[in-house]
Amino acid sequence: MKKLTPILLFLFTILFACNNTTEAKKVKNIILLIGDGMSVNQIYATELYSNIIHNKGLAMNNMAVKSFMTTHSANNYTTCSSAAITAMACGYKTNNGVLCKDTSLTIQYETIAEKLKRKGYRIGIISSVYLNHATPAGFYAHQNSRKYYYEIGKELPASKFNYFGGGGIRYPRGNTGDSANIFDQAKATGYKISKTHSEFNSITKADTMLISINPEVYRYGDFYWSIDKRKGALSLADFTKQALNQLNNENGFFLMVEGGKIDWACHKNDAASCIHEMLDFDKAVGEAITFYNQYPDETIVIVLGDHETGGMSLGTNENVLLGNIQLQLLENQKISTQEFDRLLQNVVSEYKQPTFNQVMDSVSKYFGFNNGNNTLTLNTDETEWLNEAFQTQVLKGLIATDYDYLFTNNKSFTARVIHILNQKAGIGWTTNDHTPMPIPVRVTGIGHEYFKPYIDNTELAGIIEQILY
Repeated sequence: MKKLTPILLFLFTILFACNNTTEAKKVKNIILLIGDGMSVNQIYATELYSNIIHNKGLAMNNMAVKSFMTTHSANNYTTCSSAAITAMACGYKTNNGVLCKDTSLTIQYETIAEKLKRKGYRIGIISSVYLNHATPAGFYAHQNSRKYYYEIGKELPASKFNYFGGGGIRYPRGNTGDSANIFDQAKATGYKISKTHSEFNSITKADTMLISINPEVYRYGDFYWSIDKRKGALSLADFTKQALNQLNNENGFFLMVEGGKIDWACHKNDAASCIHEMLDFDKAVGEAITFYNQYPDETIVIVLGDHETGGMSLGTNENVLLGNIQLQLLENQKISTQEFDRLLQNVVSEYKQPTFNQVMDSVSKYFGFNNGNNTLTLNTDETEWLNEAFQTQVLKGLIATDYDYLFTNNKSFTARVIHILNQKAGIGWTTNDHTPMPIPVRVTGIGHEYFKPYIDNTELAGIIEQILY
């Protein structure tokens, strides 16, 4: 056998060394986008609607579905958001209503965001609802009850996370308004706070501890509804883009973005508002994908829900008789249920004792009924059903506007209007609450192979650690 020449021997040695020392690439940037209440039918209904109305699909549907995720809590097949996010962020089941603590309420769980903060990653949390709501709070707070808004809020500045964006803080001075202001605590901790458009636009990379709040929010801090197209309101995508710019650095970051009002719309069984919230959320997904395309060897994007809300389905008995699902009919809805209830209050205030026809003029204007489209012409039973609610509720001033989204009156006048439109469009609902339906998990980026075809929500935090470490 001929001896290897020195050059060949050297090349062989280098090649052998490379083959034995090469490791799988590890990403440094995690972008986790959570559509609260979002599962298969919320996604599919929005995809169909977007294709019909806008002639394009969803950004998230360009991502592969790598897993389906189970969501049950420690004490119920149907989870609430706090138990779901505890499982997702900490890796442990807990009871419904509990936030990042065990079922005995004696052990606090460290969240994936807190772990990564300790390791030098920058951390960002965004939501379209208030920042001390269950899902965003599930990355920094540890409380016996998700309803302890002030106590949760105090943990926000204590986390020293780099970026909080989107919604405000509910009860920043406590339930009675006489406690220390959480925003003052945040400033004392070193946070810069942005609450206006000019402040939002003046943020620089030097602002490494930032609370950036939408200038246009409801009194508790949640975004105005996307369907209402509030002038001047910033979108979830605006905050996602800002956060990605603020967080991007050599050491890596973790960013969680929540589309919180998808869930709220589904609690109300409001399909059109749900779809508009989904479209808004998908634009934030688009910003994440744009960032990924700039840094494909460093970033992974994960898109999923925390649970399903409403038992949403496509296809109803009435719709089958009409011959087809007609999601384009939802375009006739120009207003959220919350703002239509406010409009009803104004009608009652203006006319004192409005007639049914006067109220139905508003229904026709904002939902398209009886406007010449035969499909949206109300039949006798539907008209009588609305008139019953008009007589028993509207005329008596029993109209609620800014009530808690969890307390839905599905027999109200507005809920009946929504129900009729949903039926004609082919959207059905089984509940005003959550369901135990599994959730699709979409993933793009290095590390996607760690996601098995079927996972439990307690596995998510561990998968993220595997990808990073």
